[in-house]
Amino acid sequence: MPDPKPRSKFAPLAWFLPLMVMLGALFWLVSLVAPPAPPKPLVVSIGPWIGYEPLVLAREQDWLGPQLRIVETLSNTETAQALRDGSADVGAVTLDEAIRLYAEGVPIRVISVLSDSHGADGVVVAPGVDGIAGLRGQAVLVEDSAMGYHVLHSALVEAGMEMEDVRIVRVQSSVVPVRWRNGGAAGAVVFEPMLSELLDEGAVLAFSTADHPGLVLDVLVAREEVLRSRRPALRELLAAWDRAAKAFAQPDLLPLDMLVAGGRLDVRDYRAALDGVAFLDGEASRRMMAGEPSELSRNMRALAASLRRAGLEPGLRIDERILAPEVGAGP
Repeated sequence: MPDPKPRSKFAPLAWFLPLMVMLGALFWLVSLVAPPAPPKPLVVSIGPWIGYEPLVLAREQDWLGPQLRIVETLSNTETAQALRDGSADVGAVTLDEAIRLYAEGVPIRVISVLSDSHGADGVVVAPGVDGIAGLRGQAVLVEDSAMGYHVLHSALVEAGMEMEDVRIVRVQSSVVPVRWRNGGAAGAVVFEPMLSELLDEGAVLAFSTADHPGLVLDVLVAREEVLRSRRPALRELLAAWDRAAKAFAQPDLLPLDMLVAGGRLDVRDYRAALDGVAFLDGEASRRMMAGEPSELSRNMRALAASLRRAGLEPGLRIDERILAPEVGAGP
């Protein structure tokens, strides 16, 4: 009788291989019909400036969907760095910061104008100092950003002086009040809410954007890859800003107790600080970015000229491609 045919060592796998093929096919089919994982939220970076408060309100009132996340920084300088390194997708910055970032090669575009300072930025002097002229030869605290220098230069020029006539002490905006209280400075360039804080403590206002509308504008910028890939999320952000900016037009109806919670100002001072800011809703922003040249373009050119005269950005030139008004123009 012949020996039985030896059994293959792979025989136990005969049933297993078809099963694996079937399971693989099933997983492939599921992957085709299953919804893709939601994208990571866009990081929207904002500094401690009262002109960005509508974004705080939008966050606290849940007017922002899950695809947007507000991150508060200690200063606009930190926001600018986050835009440089890509840790922020969108940022609220001053107009000068936007054009300087673009000139550096940072791939950002301006998608909206947020606010115009009507007294929320200024230069304060110590009691006994004779206004801006009294700062000659004295130390002045200035945030390490071009806008601080721009405001100071504008104040000095109005008084017939130049930057060389004062001793500039560069500091982070968040530590200006501490440095001011420690003494050693005759003046400081500050913005709200720090401006009201120092005035309450006895500082004297010597120069203010209340008399110079358009001097300090804040804009919303987005990195170019976000413009290409996340346009619906950006429009949701602009819609939330528009809603919140309109709410700030009626400050008596704002949840002020919530907005001042943990801040430096009480409700009274917060109301006073709001008087120094003109918030631009979507329609006002679109008007400012419309036309050839647009009002915003003219403002950028004047700002660049001022920074060049101040010796801050001698080679700064304006590139109109920085503006992306189409993002807020609807579908």
